Amino acid sequence: MKKVNLNPKYNPLFRDPSRYFVITGGRGSGKSFAITTFLAFLTFEQGHKILFTRYTMISAANSIIPEFLEKLELYDIMEHFRITKDEILNVSTGSSILFKGIRTSAGNQTAALKSISGITTWVLDEAEELVKEEDFDKIDQSVRSKSKPNRVIMVLNPTTKEHWLYQRFFAAKAVNPGTNNWKDNVTYIHTTFKDNIDNLSESFLLQLEDIRRRRPDRYNH
Repeated sequence: MKKVNLNPKYNPLFRDPSRYFVITGGRGSGKSFAITTFLAFLTFEQGHKILFTRYTMISAANSIIPEFLEKLELYDIMEHFRITKDEILNVSTGSSILFKGIRTSAGNQTAALKSISGITTWVLDEAEELVKEEDFDKIDQSVRSKSKPNRVIMVLNPTTKEHWLYQRFFAAKAVNPGTNNWKDNVTYIHTTFKDNIDNLSESFLLQLEDIRRRRPDRYNH
């Protein structure tokens, strides 16, 4: 197993006792890499059932799971896992990651998701796409394992001030966007491409510089 080197800003994922983690950052900020790494290593603890969702997820096997496989290969831990089209199971511990869409072709799947028993960690990726706070609450209330710490991890790009996520986790708590701190059972982690610059291609950085000159509003977002 190779050593894990993550941006220190993500260390709170491994140590904070918070229920809620709000992970923000634009493209190239390294947040997806950090989250998939954290979840993969979390499965080496027994007793975890991790629910990984996006509002729409047509095929986890073609979208999300390849990102996880990349990390398993990078850290030379692939032999510990069994992978199906919608689940990654750590055969060493029995802990697993389930991949589900909140909205599918059959409609809203909130009721089905909240009925999954034993969830210890819920990851809501691209959280800004979830427009109904009541859908969040229904799944949030199903994360209530007594044997393990309960976590709800929201991963999002910066959102508008009108979005319920901003109102609930920033405005109501008087927390400024782009902050890295802890308040009221919520851990805030924010990174930008500058935090991940050593892992970005020259072409990508030139593209960002071009956006900075042409569209400073978009660059700041």
